[in-house]
Order: sequence, then C-alpha cells, then structure tokens
Amino acid sequence: MPKLLPHSRILSQADVYRLLGRQTADDAIRNGWLKPCCFKQVPRGPQRRLFDLEAIRRVEDRLLAGEYPGQPKP
Repeated sequence: MPKLLPHSRILSQADVYRLLGRQTADDAIRNGWLKPCCFKQVPRGPQRRLFDLEAIRRVEDRLLAGEYPGQPKP
C-alpha cells in the first residue's frame, strides 16, 4: 500500500479561493477573519500571501455557525 503524504498546512491564496470560493475568501480577508501567516517576496509583481490551514478551518467553522464576514450575527 503506498504511503500518502500529509496535507499541507500552508496554502496559497489560490488554494484558499478553491476552498472557500473567491468572494467568501476576499470577504474573510477584508473583514479580518483570515490573515496571511507570511509573505513571499517575488521579483516581479505583488508579494505572495500564504495562509495557515487551521485559520481557514476557523473561518469555515464560523460560516457553518451561520456567520458571514462583514454581516451582523443572526
């Protein structure tokens, strides 16, 4: 049986968009629910933002509880 590698705990912004959807991820970032854990400098273009998987899970937990970033709690 092949040994599977563990899932990465660090995700790119593109990964975050795939997991949460672009609008929801942007709303979570804009409203302080999700912050990058570090930045990668690149020679051209903006810095690359990297995110912690556990922080994304916390956003998911809040969404599952009925909250949405930037909107009052129900």
